[in-house]
Amino acid sequence: MGKIRLDFDSLDPKLRGKIVKGSIIPRPIAWITSLNETGSINLAPFSFFNMISPTTLAVSFQKSDIKKKDTFINIMREKEAVIHIVSESLLGDMDKSAAPLELNESELNLTSLNLSPSMKINTPGIKEALIRFEVRLDKSIPLLNYDGTSEEADLVILRIVGAILDDKVFDSENNYILPKELGPIARLAGANYSGLDILDFEREF
Repeated sequence: MGKIRLDFDSLDPKLRGKIVKGSIIPRPIAWITSLNETGSINLAPFSFFNMISPTTLAVSFQKSDIKKKDTFINIMREKEAVIHIVSESLLGDMDKSAAPLELNESELNLTSLNLSPSMKINTPGIKEALIRFEVRLDKSIPLLNYDGTSEEADLVILRIVGAILDDKVFDSENNYILPKELGPIARLAGANYSGLDILDFEREF
Protein backbone atom coordinates (compact mmCIF):
# COMPACT_ATOMS: atom_id res chain seq x y z
CA MET A 1 0.00 0.00 0.00
CA GLY A 2 1.48 3.31 -1.07
CA LYS A 3 1.40 6.64 0.73
CA ILE A 4 0.66 10.03 -0.79
CA ARG A 5 2.96 12.67 0.70
CA LEU A 6 1.68 16.25 0.64
CA ASP A 7 3.79 19.24 1.58
CA PHE A 8 1.36 22.00 2.57
CA ASP A 9 3.86 24.58 1.31
CA SER A 10 3.16 23.35 -2.23
CA LEU A 11 -0.67 23.18 -1.96
CA ASP A 12 -3.15 25.96 -2.65
CA PRO A 13 -5.42 27.01 0.24
CA LYS A 14 -8.51 25.32 -1.20
CA LEU A 15 -6.82 21.92 -1.43
CA ARG A 16 -5.37 22.22 2.07
CA GLY A 17 -8.87 22.89 3.38
CA LYS A 18 -10.43 20.01 1.44
CA ILE A 19 -7.89 17.54 2.81
CA VAL A 20 -8.26 18.63 6.42
CA LYS A 21 -12.05 19.04 6.40
CA GLY A 22 -12.45 15.68 4.66
CA SER A 23 -10.24 13.99 7.24
CA ILE A 24 -11.37 15.48 10.56
CA ILE A 25 -14.79 13.83 10.51
CA PRO A 26 -17.38 13.59 11.85
CA ARG A 27 -17.46 17.08 13.33
CA PRO A 28 -20.14 18.12 15.86
CA ILE A 29 -22.26 21.11 14.92
CA ALA A 30 -22.82 24.18 17.07
CA TRP A 31 -26.22 25.60 16.15
CA ILE A 32 -26.08 29.06 17.66
CA THR A 33 -28.65 31.67 18.52
CA SER A 34 -27.32 35.17 19.19
CA LEU A 35 -28.88 38.60 19.53
CA ASN A 36 -28.64 40.96 16.58
CA GLU A 37 -28.09 44.65 17.24
CA THR A 38 -31.79 45.27 16.58
CA GLY A 39 -32.86 42.61 19.08
CA SER A 40 -33.82 40.07 16.41
CA ILE A 41 -32.40 36.55 16.57
CA ASN A 42 -29.53 35.28 14.48
CA LEU A 43 -29.50 31.49 14.00
CA ALA A 44 -26.61 29.72 12.27
CA PRO A 45 -24.72 26.39 12.30
CA PHE A 46 -20.93 26.02 12.66
CA SER A 47 -18.94 22.81 12.34
CA PHE A 48 -15.54 24.01 13.57
CA PHE A 49 -16.75 23.24 17.09
CA ASN A 50 -15.99 21.09 20.12
CA MET A 51 -15.70 20.95 23.91
CA ILE A 52 -12.27 21.79 25.31
CA SER A 53 -13.01 21.29 29.02
CA PRO A 54 -16.04 20.11 31.02
CA THR A 55 -17.50 23.63 31.02
CA THR A 56 -15.92 25.34 28.00
CA LEU A 57 -16.71 25.10 24.30
CA ALA A 58 -14.73 26.39 21.33
CA VAL A 59 -16.15 27.63 18.03
CA SER A 60 -13.99 28.83 15.15
CA PHE A 61 -15.72 31.38 12.93
CA GLN A 62 -14.24 31.34 9.44
CA LYS A 63 -13.99 34.62 7.55
CA SER A 64 -15.28 35.12 4.03
CA ASP A 65 -13.44 37.80 2.04
CA ILE A 66 -12.10 39.13 5.35
CA LYS A 67 -15.70 39.59 6.58
CA LYS A 68 -16.51 38.52 10.12
CA LYS A 69 -19.50 36.24 10.72
CA ASP A 70 -22.66 37.89 12.04
CA THR A 71 -22.76 35.39 14.93
CA PHE A 72 -19.21 36.33 15.91
CA ILE A 73 -20.08 40.04 15.80
CA ASN A 74 -23.12 39.42 18.01
CA ILE A 75 -21.19 37.35 20.56
CA MET A 76 -18.46 39.97 20.80
CA ARG A 77 -21.07 42.66 21.46
CA GLU A 78 -23.47 40.78 23.75
CA LYS A 79 -20.88 38.47 25.42
CA GLU A 80 -23.32 35.53 25.29
CA ALA A 81 -25.13 33.03 23.06
CA VAL A 82 -26.98 29.71 23.10
CA ILE A 83 -25.44 26.60 21.51
CA HIS A 84 -27.82 23.82 20.48
CA ILE A 85 -27.05 20.22 19.59
CA VAL A 86 -28.58 19.35 16.21
CA SER A 87 -30.74 16.22 16.29
CA GLU A 88 -31.88 14.29 13.21
CA SER A 89 -35.37 15.80 13.39
CA LEU A 90 -33.88 19.31 13.15
CA LEU A 91 -31.57 18.76 10.18
CA GLY A 92 -33.92 20.40 7.67
CA ASP A 93 -34.37 23.53 9.76
CA MET A 94 -30.64 23.68 10.45
CA ASP A 95 -29.96 23.61 6.72
CA LYS A 96 -32.39 26.47 6.14
CA SER A 97 -30.70 28.54 8.84
CA ALA A 98 -27.40 28.38 6.93
CA ALA A 99 -28.84 30.70 4.25
CA PRO A 100 -26.83 33.92 3.74
CA LEU A 101 -28.92 36.87 4.89
CA GLU A 102 -28.29 40.56 5.42
CA LEU A 103 -27.10 41.73 8.83
CA ASN A 104 -29.93 41.84 11.42
CA GLU A 105 -32.23 39.65 9.30
CA SER A 106 -33.36 36.57 11.23
CA GLU A 107 -32.84 33.06 9.84
CA LEU A 108 -35.53 31.95 12.25
CA ASN A 109 -38.11 33.29 9.78
CA LEU A 110 -37.01 30.63 7.29
CA THR A 111 -37.88 27.80 9.70
CA SER A 112 -40.84 26.47 11.68
CA LEU A 113 -38.93 26.78 14.96
CA ASN A 114 -39.99 28.55 18.13
CA LEU A 115 -37.99 30.50 20.69
CA SER A 116 -37.82 29.73 24.39
CA PRO A 117 -36.41 31.97 27.17
CA SER A 118 -33.03 31.14 28.65
CA MET A 119 -32.41 30.74 32.38
CA LYS A 120 -29.35 32.94 32.93
CA ILE A 121 -28.79 35.02 29.79
CA ASN A 122 -30.87 37.33 27.60
CA THR A 123 -30.47 35.34 24.38
CA PRO A 124 -33.35 32.88 23.88
CA GLY A 125 -32.90 29.31 22.65
CA ILE A 126 -34.72 27.05 20.23
CA LYS A 127 -37.61 25.33 21.97
CA GLU A 128 -37.46 22.24 19.75
CA ALA A 129 -33.77 21.51 20.47
CA LEU A 130 -33.24 18.52 22.76
CA ILE A 131 -30.08 19.99 24.30
CA ARG A 132 -29.01 23.60 24.54
CA PHE A 133 -26.21 25.31 26.41
CA GLU A 134 -26.32 28.89 27.63
CA VAL A 135 -22.82 30.31 27.22
CA ARG A 136 -20.92 33.47 28.04
CA LEU A 137 -17.85 34.77 26.25
CA ASP A 138 -14.52 33.82 27.81
CA LYS A 139 -12.07 35.01 25.15
CA SER A 140 -11.52 35.41 21.41
CA ILE A 141 -8.32 34.56 19.57
CA PRO A 142 -7.65 35.66 15.94
CA LEU A 143 -6.23 32.88 13.75
CA LEU A 144 -3.87 33.70 10.88
CA ASN A 145 -3.86 31.99 7.50
CA TYR A 146 -1.17 29.46 6.51
CA ASP A 147 1.18 32.17 5.24
CA GLY A 148 0.63 34.35 8.30
CA THR A 149 -0.37 37.28 6.11
CA SER A 150 -3.98 37.80 7.24
CA GLU A 151 -6.60 36.62 9.70
CA GLU A 152 -8.72 33.75 8.37
CA ALA A 153 -10.79 32.86 11.44
CA ASP A 154 -11.77 33.88 14.96
CA LEU A 155 -11.51 31.22 17.68
CA VAL A 156 -14.03 31.91 20.42
CA ILE A 157 -13.92 30.24 23.84
CA LEU A 158 -17.31 30.10 25.57
CA ARG A 159 -18.13 29.21 29.17
CA ILE A 160 -21.25 27.10 29.79
CA VAL A 161 -23.38 28.67 32.53
CA GLY A 162 -26.52 26.58 32.12
CA ALA A 163 -28.07 23.70 30.18
CA ILE A 164 -31.63 22.88 29.22
CA LEU A 165 -32.21 19.21 28.40
CA ASP A 166 -35.28 17.45 27.07
CA ASP A 167 -36.23 14.77 29.59
CA LYS A 168 -36.20 12.08 26.92
CA VAL A 169 -32.44 12.50 26.36
CA PHE A 170 -31.41 12.53 30.04
CA ASP A 171 -31.38 9.57 32.41
CA SER A 172 -31.98 11.47 35.65
CA GLU A 173 -31.50 8.36 37.78
CA ASN A 174 -27.94 7.73 36.55
CA ASN A 175 -27.18 11.27 35.33
CA TYR A 176 -26.39 10.24 31.75
CA ILE A 177 -27.16 11.77 28.39
CA LEU A 178 -28.87 9.14 26.21
CA PRO A 179 -27.10 9.40 22.84
CA LYS A 180 -29.55 7.24 20.88
CA GLU A 181 -32.47 9.38 22.04
CA LEU A 182 -30.53 12.54 21.18
CA GLY A 183 -29.70 11.36 17.66
CA PRO A 184 -27.02 14.01 17.03
CA ILE A 185 -26.04 15.04 13.52
CA ALA A 186 -22.40 15.61 12.54
CA ARG A 187 -20.77 17.30 9.57
CA LEU A 188 -18.72 15.41 7.03
CA ALA A 189 -16.98 16.83 3.96
CA GLY A 190 -18.85 18.95 1.44
CA ALA A 191 -22.61 18.94 1.96
CA ASN A 192 -22.70 15.53 3.64
CA TYR A 193 -23.81 14.78 7.20
CA SER A 194 -23.81 11.67 9.36
CA GLY A 195 -25.95 10.31 12.14
CA LEU A 196 -24.94 8.34 15.21
CA ASP A 197 -23.58 4.81 14.82
CA ILE A 198 -22.49 3.37 18.19
CA LEU A 199 -19.85 0.64 17.90
CA ASP A 200 -20.13 -2.43 20.13
CA PHE A 201 -16.62 -2.25 21.55
CA GLU A 202 -15.33 -3.14 25.00
CA ARG A 203 -12.53 -0.88 26.21
CA GLU A 204 -9.52 -2.38 27.97
CA PHE A 205 -8.51 0.77 29.82
